[in-house]
Amino acid sequence: MRRFGMGLWAIGLLMTAASAPPAVAQLQRNAIAAPADQPYRFRHSGLTIPAMLEGMPRGRIEQFGTDELDVFANYERGSDAITLYVYRNVSGAVPVWFDRAGASIETRRDMYGIATAAGPATAFAPPGQSVASGLMGAWSVSKPPYRGTGLALLPMGDWLVKVRYSSATHDGAGIAARLPAILSALTWPTGLAAAAPAQPIADCTTPLDFPKKAKLVRDEKSNMMSGLLGGMLQSMASDKLAEKDTPDADAQKPATWCRDPGPSPVGAVYRRDAALDSYLLAFSDAGRGAWVAPDMSGLLLGKKGGKRWSVALVDMAETSNYPPLTALPRPAEVLALVQQPAISTTRTWGDKTITLNGGAMPGRR
Repeated sequence: MRRFGMGLWAIGLLMTAASAPPAVAQLQRNAIAAPADQPYRFRHSGLTIPAMLEGMPRGRIEQFGTDELDVFANYERGSDAITLYVYRNVSGAVPVWFDRAGASIETRRDMYGIATAAGPATAFAPPGQSVASGLMGAWSVSKPPYRGTGLALLPMGDWLVKVRYSSATHDGAGIAARLPAILSALTWPTGLAAAAPAQPIADCTTPLDFPKKAKLVRDEKSNMMSGLLGGMLQSMASDKLAEKDTPDADAQKPATWCRDPGPSPVGAVYRRDAALDSYLLAFSDAGRGAWVAPDMSGLLLGKKGGKRWSVALVDMAETSNYPPLTALPRPAEVLALVQQPAISTTRTWGDKTITLNGGAMPGRR
């Protein structure tokens, strides 16, 4: 193992044998022990939730994965239910994940039947904040026992908070009227840096152009460079994200996200500032996805390397990098690629390390 000192952080570089590809699948749920009659403070984010909310008792508190990076709590009374999620903000932005959550509501015919928006999604300032950095929406639904469901999603420092409220009593308009009171009933951390203003997502004016089939680059040395450089950038980005007292650059120069109108086998494709050479493939509404962008190793190699595109699979605690491609890949090609072993994995939480996987290089397959 070789370690590279990088100022305030260090990278552990470890060569390993080929390993199983990361799963783009259902994550394991684990219970978190908490007294049911006491408020609960989330371990990392500092948000405190009460034992009762909107007259509903709190049930189990659980997490997806480990280390409480993706935690949720349920409140229920009869057919009425509130679920509150707190997860690490590792990709995209509030408009992206609100759009995915809204799409989840509108396509769940088995649960809600036909969901009709009670009005346009609106931006709002989270409790204790002055910038309208959150988004809120509500729907009337046709399938009993529910009459309405609603959603609020907002930033909280390095975390995102999502509140889902489904009711057999309130229709969409009634849910919309209750969501601000529900948010105010939570105890929010103070001293947070200003977040970027949020606005609902719209379709990009033109779809991405995929001129040809993207092929894997099979040069082992340049692929190792790609894996290392991608890992270094991801580690530095996660360190910057952890500097809680430094305003986020997005708050000063907020990006505008749009939804690419082209097809996707899962989720949807989102483009920052309508970029033509990069995108985020958002799998669901839980903050995870695959980021596609020009590859740094190709830029450093110049004409010898040619332009390349990298694919990075973003999870709550780590980001996995895949062999670069010769062209901007289609979402279906990205989805197929991330089922294969990664060439490097960057831990973005806890011990910041980069693991290079020599056995995953395309030339060795």
